[in-house]
Amino acid sequence: MSLTRLLAACAILMFSVAASLAAPPRADIYVALGGNDANPGTAEAPLATIARARDLLRPRIAAGLNADLLVLIRGGTYRLEQPLVFGPEDSGSDHHSITYAAWPGEKVVLSGGRTISGWRRGTGPIWTVDLPAVKAGQWYFRQLFVDGHRAVRARTPNGPQWWKLQPRNNSDANDATVTLGVDHPIAAWKNIADVEAIWINNNDGTRARLGSVSAKDNTFTLPPPHGWPHSMTGEYNISFPSRDYACYFENALEMLDEPGEWYLDRQTGTLSYWPRPGEDLTRAEVVAPVLQKTLLALAGTPERPVRNLCFKGIHVAYVDRPLPAYGYPGQFGCLEIIEKSQPEPSKTFRFIEAAVSFRHARHCQFLDGGIAHAGAIGLSLLNGCADVVIEGNDIHELGGGGITLGAIRNRDTWKWADPLLRGEHRGYRIANNHIHDCGLDYFGSIGIFITLTQEAVVAHNLIHDVAYSGIVLSGNETPGTPFAKNNTVEYNDIYRVMKTAVDGAGIYVSFPQADRGALVRGNWIRDLRGNGPGSGGGIYLDGVRPELGCRGYRFEKNVVYRTANPLIFCQASTAGNTWQDNIFAVAPPPQPRLDQVAREAGLEPAYRQKLLGKP
Repeated sequence: MSLTRLLAACAILMFSVAASLAAPPRADIYVALGGNDANPGTAEAPLATIARARDLLRPRIAAGLNADLLVLIRGGTYRLEQPLVFGPEDSGSDHHSITYAAWPGEKVVLSGGRTISGWRRGTGPIWTVDLPAVKAGQWYFRQLFVDGHRAVRARTPNGPQWWKLQPRNNSDANDATVTLGVDHPIAAWKNIADVEAIWINNNDGTRARLGSVSAKDNTFTLPPPHGWPHSMTGEYNISFPSRDYACYFENALEMLDEPGEWYLDRQTGTLSYWPRPGEDLTRAEVVAPVLQKTLLALAGTPERPVRNLCFKGIHVAYVDRPLPAYGYPGQFGCLEIIEKSQPEPSKTFRFIEAAVSFRHARHCQFLDGGIAHAGAIGLSLLNGCADVVIEGNDIHELGGGGITLGAIRNRDTWKWADPLLRGEHRGYRIANNHIHDCGLDYFGSIGIFITLTQEAVVAHNLIHDVAYSGIVLSGNETPGTPFAKNNTVEYNDIYRVMKTAVDGAGIYVSFPQADRGALVRGNWIRDLRGNGPGSGGGIYLDGVRPELGCRGYRFEKNVVYRTANPLIFCQASTAGNTWQDNIFAVAPPPQPRLDQVAREAGLEPAYRQKLLGKP
């Protein structure tokens, strides 16, 4: 071959390589911020929204899938004002999947937030901005973020201080006005109907709006309606203010007295904020949520569950949770009790909302993404779900807990809160997630709450800075055929949980597990403080009643130290469980064992690099 022909061949080869490198990854539909929903969704002419991509796939799904489908989304922030909902018509099949994925190496954020600009100096250190949509009654929010950091809704006393309630002889009827005192002077704050009282009640907290304040008597009232779980005994009536619970008040302009606090006046539409040191509101990005309750939902039906749908590299952010008229009568783990009189009297447990919600979803996945800046729970796997994988996500800065999964029984009738379907609540994998800074509004929040499940695996998660317990695993409390069985909680790294509530632990297990039981293995738990009796436990076994106990667990190779109570038993004991090679100590173990647990627990190496930026 002549030199000229050789050079020409090399040039053609180099051009082909360059062209292949420049070619976009293969996908069925492309979405980009600069796209247009009138486009065909090709790489050259992408769509603008994921909702349009979903809709374009529906005819192909209805015709029957003969291959997997991929929607590829370029990086950037996609602002939503309505939830993004996927139903049975958006489902994969038993043999083929549908994936919505971020472009390789890029970050996709689905945001329910709105940027706030136009700030001006107010009185003293306070800056203000007028929001006409708030004044017109079209917008109201309970969270504010400055340069990605959550600001503090104005409160008194300032955190981390608390005052004490002074209970009166009140009725717990839901239509009765409640009068309470407090052990510090209070004032007749302006816009009193927007002021909230918050108090800690054992393993959760309660929120209720004020009706009036008497500065003379140092009392305040809570007007109806309420959601007290009256007629429930013992710990299930703890939200009613019958004791000298620790408390504070929130959301009045007069409480705005330190950097990082804010107040939104519903009447005038004026937002006030005291910047933290170093913050410049002429340059800072200030965001408040517009979208409420849930941003991303998989909503199948019992007859047609959503199947084989995957989200990869998708981050969900800025979702608010409005406070219902009855407030929040906390019950543990972000649960509420809803009383009904029809068709028969009942008291139904339910979780508060989640930013990402799966219902009647089978073989679905949420991978390598994140959930942040949400007012309630991060992600919930509700009734009808099974064989779902939640892995590789950064879940943080939430009003509620990180992840909830499993079935629930009601406490009055022991019926299922939602009818139990064949094959549901089994086969979950919750792994390699970084869950932190949870329970900022709802203090019974749990990093990962596993209610009644089968064959669930919760492994290699990093959990810290949570208001209540790191992981809770529930067993069988009811008579009849047991449901919870064969679950595994292993190699999780848990520290600095139990920051606010009491009566919990790094890992809290309750009631018996059936069949092969539950395996609790290789978990690393440390640096938990005690906020009161039965608090700050490394591992807590709670049988509640002697006849139930807490049996069928295998505890192996767990390392627990620097906690208020390394091991707690309540109506339970070591009997009926297997114990092998655990360390429950005050001080850290010898260095070789510490090095071993540090290697084995928490995020696996690939996820440590991805989520923490270190090996």
